Amino acid sequence: MEPNKPLPRFTIPIDDARPKGAARFELWAPKLQRRITLFDPFHVRLWTLLESNPRVSTYCERPTYWQAGAQQKLIDFWVSAGRREQCWVVTAEPQPARAGVLGPDKSIDVRYVHAKNLASRNVWIENWMRILPYLSSNARFVSEQLLSDIEQAASHAPTLGEIERDFQPHDIVLVRTAAFMLLHKGRLKADALCAQMLGTETRLRRACA
Repeated sequence: MEPNKPLPRFTIPIDDARPKGAARFELWAPKLQRRITLFDPFHVRLWTLLESNPRVSTYCERPTYWQAGAQQKLIDFWVSAGRREQCWVVTAEPQPARAGVLGPDKSIDVRYVHAKNLASRNVWIENWMRILPYLSSNARFVSEQLLSDIEQAASHAPTLGEIERDFQPHDIVLVRTAAFMLLHKGRLKADALCAQMLGTETRLRRACA
């Protein structure tokens, strides 16, 4: 933890009971460095969106309950991005985005999220669902030197295929993983991932370039 950086408000879920008839998804969360359990494919897509956004510093699944009128609802995700916090509640029907507030100081917005809210992000999410398994499986084998070298090489906006070729004889899987780690950290960008499927022609560039 960085000096003077506050601890996350929520770090572990308060409820891991699987709803009757629900699926079960066990996933490794690179930002949290722990395993998470989700019970709905839409929740998996939301999780993918959180992991893919470098502005999101941390989050927690099922962190607490929220009093919505006479009902108590389980929050699906708490999200921290910079100094801003939000809670997301998945809704079966489209609702106005802002649902209310949470916390004794009423400082956390609670927002409803429906599948249609992610419709414009479908390609991005599908791409990151392909990227995240590389981080889960291989990130621990990637050196800081390789990360630094690939970040520098991306100053000239090469394609992923060009990076894989230019960094031989490094293991191609580790080279690809390193490029994905840099995207995950926000040190590289790949704007095409919003509209085109990930491939060797995907162009990468340094975020500071």
